[in-house]
Amino acid sequence: MTDGVAGHATERLSDAVALWRVGAAPASEVVEAAVECLVADVDSPALRELAGESPGESRFILDPLIDQAIDELGVDRLVLANPHQAALTAVLKRYKRGELTARAAAQWAHRYIGHLGDDRCQVFVDFDDMYDTVNYQTSYTAADLDEWMADESGALLAGRASPGRTRIWRSP
Repeated sequence: MTDGVAGHATERLSDAVALWRVGAAPASEVVEAAVECLVADVDSPALRELAGESPGESRFILDPLIDQAIDELGVDRLVLANPHQAALTAVLKRYKRGELTARAAAQWAHRYIGHLGDDRCQVFVDFDDMYDTVNYQTSYTAADLDEWMADESGALLAGRASPGRTRIWRSP
C-alpha cells in the first residue's frame, strides 16, 4: 500500500471489506471507507459507484461492485482469496494499534472464524480457549497469553510462520 492519506484510506477499505465478508462489520463501513478513499483522491469507476450505494443495498449488488472496486484499485488480493485471514489481519492491526485487547482479538477469532475456519487462523481461535481456561491450569498465565498473542500477531502481520505458541494447548 502507499503511504499517507491515500494509503490509509485504501487500507481502511480493504479492512472494511474483509470484516464485512465474514459478517463482522456492516455494509455501512464499506461504503464509508469507499467515500474516505474518494476524499483521499483514490478513485475508480466502481469505487465511485460503491461510495454512492446505500448500506442497505442487497449483498447481490454490493459483492460484485466491491470485487470490481478492489480489482480496479489493486487492493490486497488476500481480501478476495482468503476472507478469514484478511479479516483476522484487520482485527490484529486494530489489536496492535491498541484498539483491542489481546483477549478481545482472540474472542473475535473464535466467534468469526471458529475451529473449522482457516488453518493459519486457528492459533488465535485456540488462544480464546486458552484464555477461558487460564485459571484452571498451571502451564501458562494470562500474561503469557498476552505475550504470545503479540508474538503470533506480529508473525501473521509480517507474513512469517507461526511461532507455535498454542502447541501447549494442543498437547495431551
